[in-house]
Parts: sequence; structure tokens; C-alpha cells
Amino acid sequence: MRTPDPNDVCWVDGKRQRVSEARIPIEDSGLQSGLGLFETLAIRDGRVLDLDAHVARMTGGAKRMGVEIPDGESLRSLIREAAGEGAPAHGWLKIIVTGGGHNVVTRGRLDPGEDGRPLTAVLLPWRRNAADPLVGLKTLNYAANRLGLELAKSRGADEGLWLNTRGHLAEGCRSNLFVIQGRKIFTPGPREGILPGVVRGLALEAARGLGLSVHETRVRVPRLRRAREAFLTSSLRGVGPLVGFEGRPVGNGRPGVLTGRIAAEVSRLRLEPPSA
Repeated sequence: MRTPDPNDVCWVDGKRQRVSEARIPIEDSGLQSGLGLFETLAIRDGRVLDLDAHVARMTGGAKRMGVEIPDGESLRSLIREAAGEGAPAHGWLKIIVTGGGHNVVTRGRLDPGEDGRPLTAVLLPWRRNAADPLVGLKTLNYAANRLGLELAKSRGADEGLWLNTRGHLAEGCRSNLFVIQGRKIFTPGPREGILPGVVRGLALEAARGLGLSVHETRVRVPRLRRAREAFLTSSLRGVGPLVGFEGRPVGNGRPGVLTGRIAAEVSRLRLEPPSA
């Protein structure tokens, strides 16, 4: 999980202050019941990546949850300010909105070596419910994901993969899953109970642009075990080759050629100057 440095600054309801001095009222429903949303964005050389997509997802999620948040342009302005003076050149930025009507922006550094690093995963013992009212929302109810990551790390893996209640692969604790077989790419679709990630969308665009056959569908565990290549996507790591699953290699246990091509195209899409 991304935790801000107590000595850094943050923004609470638009006011800049030290993290150690920031306060949210104890009666806020975000604290009392987890009613709220968050987005975590990547900072690269002072620029926030995928800004519009994250703002759009937060705005749409707020409508679904009935949470009042600043308008889109106000959110963009707040995020850009936080990514300005004193922000790390290579880092993350997190914006939280609560059911009590408050918003918080924090930031921190990232290890550049994490970008696109080969990853391993294990299967979690719990299930995602595709009929849950919070499906598709990036909410403050994040404890299950944290427990999943801790379990994965205790087993020597980088990520934990969830099954849904139908027994299909759904997603990682902080990533989306892609499986490659031949010239076909398979990824769990929205009906499988996933949060459709921002970089997931870019990976789909990149794969189609490379002439690959893309299938948003059911993905079962045997398909991943037989995969020639697989990868995970997230806003902070980008495209990370999945080289191991349940202690066994995926494919030949090394990053694959198609994964590399998709990763390069996703990076180009994220870093190209925004259109006027």
C-alpha cells in the first residue's frame, strides 16, 4: 500500500498542509463505513499519467455511490498542483474522496526499477462476487486487497490473483490479468467482477493495434497454466510480465516477445503529449 511520508505535504479539501497535521472528521462516513473512492496515479518527470481517465473513473464512481466530489476540472487542478513543487520525478499520487464530502491528495516516491518488472503470482483462497454492489468501483473498502497482497508476499509472490464465485480468474489485488496463447489475448471481462483498470484499457488498445485477437471473457486457471505468455497491468507498474504462477513458470519463465511489444506501445500511449 502507498503510505505518504509524515514530513511531506498533502492537500485536504484543497488546503496544503503537512501530512502529520492532516485531519478528517471522525464522523465522516469514509472513516466509519468505507464510503468513498480513491485513485492512484503515476508521476513521471513531473507529469501525471492518464489524468483524464482517472478523473473520469472517479467521477463515474461517485455518481454510482452517491458521493459528492469536486467537478472534473477542480480535480485536475488539484492533482496537477500536488504533482508540482516538491513532487518526486518518479512517483505516485493518490486522491481520496469521502462520503462526508472531503478530499485528500497525497504523494510519494517509486523505485524506477518497479516499472515493467517481471512478476510472480499465487492464487488466493477467497472469491470475488461479480454481483457485489461495489464491483467496478475503486472504493475505500480495500482491506481484502491488502490481506490478499500480504498472503501473496508470505508465499514469496508479488501478487495474489482472485477467482470469482463461478471459479473463473478475475483480477489481482492491484492489477488486471492478461493471458497470451498464440496470437490471441484473453482477459477477464467486466462481467467477471473486475475493476477495469486504466492501463488495462490501454493494453487492450495496444493489442488490437498490433493486430492481435483480443477476448474479454471467462479465463480459467488451466488457461493461465498453459499460457505462452501472461502479464499484469496497473497504473504504477504499467505492464509487468507474469513469469511465474503458483511456483511454476509461465511459458518459459521469462518475459515474452508479445508482452514486450504491448508494453512498449502502452508506454508510448501513456507518454505521448496530450492532443490539443
